[in-house]
Amino acid sequence: MRFHRIAALAVLIGLCVPAALAAQQAAPPPPAQKPAQQPTIVANVNTVPLTFLALDKKGHFVPGVTASQVQIYDNGALQKIQKFDSEGNLPLRIALLLDISNSIRDRWTFEQQAAIDFLQSVLVQGRDQAMVVGFDTTAHITQGFTDNYESLARAIRVLNPGGGTALYDTIYQVSHDDLGPASAAPGGERNVIVIISDGADDQSRYSRDEALAMAQDAGAVIYTIGTEPTGLDPVNDKVLERFTEQTGGRSFFPIEAHDLGTAFQSILTDLRHQYVVAYSPNNFIPNGAFHTVTIKILKKGVIARTRKGYFAR
Repeated sequence: MRFHRIAALAVLIGLCVPAALAAQQAAPPPPAQKPAQQPTIVANVNTVPLTFLALDKKGHFVPGVTASQVQIYDNGALQKIQKFDSEGNLPLRIALLLDISNSIRDRWTFEQQAAIDFLQSVLVQGRDQAMVVGFDTTAHITQGFTDNYESLARAIRVLNPGGGTALYDTIYQVSHDDLGPASAAPGGERNVIVIISDGADDQSRYSRDEALAMAQDAGAVIYTIGTEPTGLDPVNDKVLERFTEQTGGRSFFPIEAHDLGTAFQSILTDLRHQYVVAYSPNNFIPNGAFHTVTIKILKKGVIARTRKGYFAR
């Protein structure tokens, strides 16, 4: 009897071991753990479009500038202008980014109405378009690009404050998906980002410089309206100013909530006086290096305000 039990056990082991080995060989190896995903920026620079303002020494707009009066320097080298458009002729694509975190609750009603009034004033139906994005811990697109003012106004009114702030992620997402490399924009528009925020960020995965680089790749001019009077939060004020100085826009810090309308009116005036020029860089190498850009206007006492440069990708 014992012999039979041992024999049976041997047979069972003989059957199970090969099966186990076969199963082990057939089982796929465990999937390799993905490395942490690094943000990438993809853009091909064939031509570099530059939006600029011509200003006198007092900051007043200078009309009537012609292509023959403009010189472009890319990393210090003079470039040949391929395209020039005079003041405000090209369509606008405006991304309105509204901070809806808890920090702006006290001023929210004023901000809503000022933003609605701004869009009503700036958009030319059939030519210009705008989108509305509220952001707290994430971005909430309540209206994609449209020239319908009523749809945009409704999209602003449905937003309500609450939560943290992911400013950098929102700039990155909108620049990439809606204005830049991944967008379906036909090209030839002036890309503008208008941000109402205190400049604080406590939720973003992307850094300030990554967000700025993506906005630069999209050719966006950034305007910011601070929700705190200037000087009360110098660190975050500098964040907002960094975005505008590098892209050719301006920062505003209204002292009172009812001054928001004045800030929006100043942005509107800028947009109506912009020139657009484009060129193809000499000896372009897509190595990711940053190229500084300078515009010189050949009129005495006149300077150009534009973005500081672009990444050669």
